[in-house]
This record gives sequence, structure tokens and C-alpha cells, in this order.
Amino acid sequence: MNRFIKGIGIFLTLIVVGVASAVAVIALLLRQEEVRVPDLTGQDIVTVIEVVGQQGLQLKVDRREPSQTVPKDAVISQIPPPGTGLKKGRALRVVVSQGPSELLAPRLVGEQYRRAELLLRQGGLLVLDMARVWSDTIERDMVIAQDPPAGTPIERGGRISLLVSLGKKGRMYVTPKLLGKRAEEAVRLVDRMGLQHRVISRTSATSPPGSDRVIVSQRPNPGYPLAADGVVELVVGR
Repeated sequence: MNRFIKGIGIFLTLIVVGVASAVAVIALLLRQEEVRVPDLTGQDIVTVIEVVGQQGLQLKVDRREPSQTVPKDAVISQIPPPGTGLKKGRALRVVVSQGPSELLAPRLVGEQYRRAELLLRQGGLLVLDMARVWSDTIERDMVIAQDPPAGTPIERGGRISLLVSLGKKGRMYVTPKLLGKRAEEAVRLVDRMGLQHRVISRTSATSPPGSDRVIVSQRPNPGYPLAADGVVELVVGR
């Protein structure tokens, strides 16, 4: 009986050792199948294919795009990044350079905004942002500045920002208080300021005595800003 129990113990021990050995071998094999991803950025695609093949990895080119800094047919970026652990047989994805773009930003300064927009569309470009400012020297809707400047290499589908003139800023006035003044006096005051006026007569049963030809209402209200070509509306009681 003791011999039988002893035999069972030896058998179980051998099983445990065998399982542990198998786990260790599998773990070792798994570690051996994983490689560190090399740094491929800036390398020629032919060299990259060779390096990736030696590592037991596959290569997938996600896309090609223009680059002003990376030579043609060299890698711009990669996924996963250098140093990452990757199992053999897995794919390493890269973006490859087409070289410098042959498309240059057109000269838009001095062009009318609508024409500038048309030129950009025809060139496969877009307006990223358009800001407007007052200008005493540049006519309204003319392009004052652009970014990037004319002649700068730019990718098709790229964007350009424009600064466009609003033209001269009109002179502004503060609407005077005309309520209660005689119509003739109010009109003279508006005329001296160089503003236009419109007089409207209005009869009201509630008008106080002596309000004939007196300003009972005005638009804009006193204190409001008014452009030089604005109109002051005067309502006269009668």
C-alpha cells in the first residue's frame, strides 16, 4: 500500500514538472516571437522593406503625402512607434513622402475678395479664416494680407487665411438731444452737424398746450451713435 501511494506521488510530481516545463517553453516561444519595432522615419522605402522583412514583420503603406522636409519615397511616420513590442508576422504601417509639393500659394494681396476665393477654389485650396479690418488706403473687399505668403509651397486641399478691407471707417456722431426743441431749431442743429433729417408731423389729442412745432419724439434716441450718412427722424407735434 505504501509503495502504491509512493508511486502515485511520484506520478503527480512528474505531471506538475511537465506542466511547468510546458508553460516555460510556451512563454519562451512567445517572447521569441515578439520583436522591437525599429525606427523607420526618414529611411528610404526600399531599405525599410528589407529591415522589416529581417524582423519578421509585414509592411503596409497607409498613404503617400507631400512633404517639404522628408525626401521622396522616405518614411514620414509609422505605427506603432519605434521601440514598441510587436509579434512577428504583424503589420507595421507607414506614411511615405511624395517629396515637396509643386503647388505654390497664389498671390492674393490686391485682389478683390470674391476673385481671390475663386482662384483658391480653382487651385484646390480653401479659405481657412477671413478677417475684416477698416482701412483708409485699401478699398472695400480688397485683400490686404494672406497667410501663407504668395509662393509658399502648399499641399492641395491646404488652407489660406485672408485679411480683407472694410474700406474707410465712416465718421460717427453722437445723436444730440432734440426733444422739446422747436422744429426749426432742431433742424438747424442737425444740418450744422452735417447729418440728414426727416420731419414727421403728428397730431395727438394728448399733446400739451404750446407743443405746436415742437419735437415730441426722435430717432435715434439722444446719445446713440450715428454714422455720417445716417438720418435723424424728428416727430413734430401739432
